[in-house]
Formats: sequence, structure tokens, C-alpha cells
Amino acid sequence: MLLPAVVSGAARGLTLLTDSATISGRRVLHSLIVAAVQRAERVHVFTYETPEEEFLEGLPQEISSSLTLHDGFSNPLSWETTPPSLTLRDLSVQGIRQQVGDAGGPLTIVLDSLSWILARCPLTSVCRLLRELSAPRSEPGDTCVVALLHADLHDPAVLPSVRLLADTDIHLTDPGGKATATVTHRNPSGRVVTHVQSFQVRDDFSLDTDSEDGREPEHGAQVDPTINLTFNLRLSEDERAGRESATLPYTFTDSKKLSLLHSSSGSARIFYDPDPSDAADDEDPDDDLDV
Repeated sequence: MLLPAVVSGAARGLTLLTDSATISGRRVLHSLIVAAVQRAERVHVFTYETPEEEFLEGLPQEISSSLTLHDGFSNPLSWETTPPSLTLRDLSVQGIRQQVGDAGGPLTIVLDSLSWILARCPLTSVCRLLRELSAPRSEPGDTCVVALLHADLHDPAVLPSVRLLADTDIHLTDPGGKATATVTHRNPSGRVVTHVQSFQVRDDFSLDTDSEDGREPEHGAQVDPTINLTFNLRLSEDERAGRESATLPYTFTDSKKLSLLHSSSGSARIFYDPDPSDAADDEDPDDDLDV
């Protein structure tokens, strides 16, 4: 199942967590953060949408103390000089990497939330930021960028642009009041796998998934491309046998092959291979005497 594998750290690169007004993705976001801390990864959280106290609410003390929080909520427009806070000018690859540092090892960067950033920065610059942050680094260790996105706050044209960048897209819905995650993962080879399953976040922020609901979408099944054609692309056994027994045009006969293997003495020779449908007439082989 994809959702437990993503939480366990199997997916790297950019992980996009999309929620809506009917189902919040914060507990799933906390589940991803707790799992990263338990794997002894460095976790840097950039809080823009909520204050730090509200973001840490409900997390165990041992998890909270292991996080490195960067405050982008208190002073985003640089109206105050103290306390030190992230500003919109810091929303760049250089600015975020300067905050994160160059220490080696696996790294998880959390953006809370990407919707806040998209509301204040051009889409092109945000897409470039996400792609460069999640790109493989030259130093040891890999980077995972986790971004929370509120899908119902944006123009429908914005969501596909951001989702195309994601290596893993976790889309949360609640059909019938049951929390469901549609996880789309793109392998390094380019193969895209989608899995749908219901889930529940436990008190310790581990996931309880329903294995019975785990299923591949119907569009993943094999489809016969010739099923709706107006002409037939398949051959019957008689047609296949006739095709295999047919003599291809311009096929060399044995006499022509032998003559071509011997050197010519300078005289030209004409070879005539009658077709099976030609009428045999030794007196007029070219059929040019019948006037």
C-alpha cells in the first residue's frame, strides 16, 4: 500500500499533501513529521499559516524538541525588526537552504502551507522553488519536501501545475464521512502508480489503514485498443495461413540468385518471372503479338 510506504520514508523528492475545508490534512502532516523524526532525519518546518505554538499543539514533547522551526507567521512583511522572522524575501532556494544549513544526512523540509505561499508569490517562482528544493543534492543524504496545500482555495488551473511537480501526491477526501487518501506516486523510471485507501490517524500519529479498501483505480486495467475500431486489425487462421504462403513481390528465384553470383562477361541478360496468374503462352511470352 502506498500511504504507509510514503509515511515510512520510501518516497523522497516532493510530497504534496492536499486537503480541503471538509477534511484537514494537518494530522496526516504531523504523521509524516513524526515518522521522519523517528527515522532520525533532520526536520525543518517553515510555518507561514499558523503560529509555532498552534503548529506544535498535540505533538509529543520528544518530537517537538527534535524539530527546527522557522517562523514565517509573525512578521512576513518585515514590519517589525524583532523578533527575527522569515519574510517573503526569504522565500527562495538560497534563503531556505541558508536556514537549513549544510549538514549531511537525510533532510525533510516542511512548508506550512503552500497555499499561503501561492497566494503571495507568482506561480512560476513557486514551481521553480519546489523543483530546486526537492532535487537530489550533491552532498550525502537526500531531501524530502512536504508541502500542505488547500485545494479548494486555488484556481483549478493552479493545482495541475503544482501536482505535475510532485513525486508523490496525497489527496485527502471524505466520501460518506470516511477519510480516504488517493496516493499517486511517480517512480524514478517514470511509471505512475495510484492507490486509494481509507485511513485513520491514531493518537500517537501513526496510521491505521483499511486494507480492504486499498485498490487500484479502474483506469489502471489493461484496455484493448482495437475494441472500438470500425475496421478489423485481426486475422483469422485461414487469412494468416494465406499471408504466410504468399510469395512476396520481387523475390529472387534460384536461377536469378545463381546468375548474380557469377561474374558477368559484359553481356546483359533479362530475367522474367511470370506471376502465378499469368497465362502460359510460349509463342508470345510478352503478349505483344495480339493486335
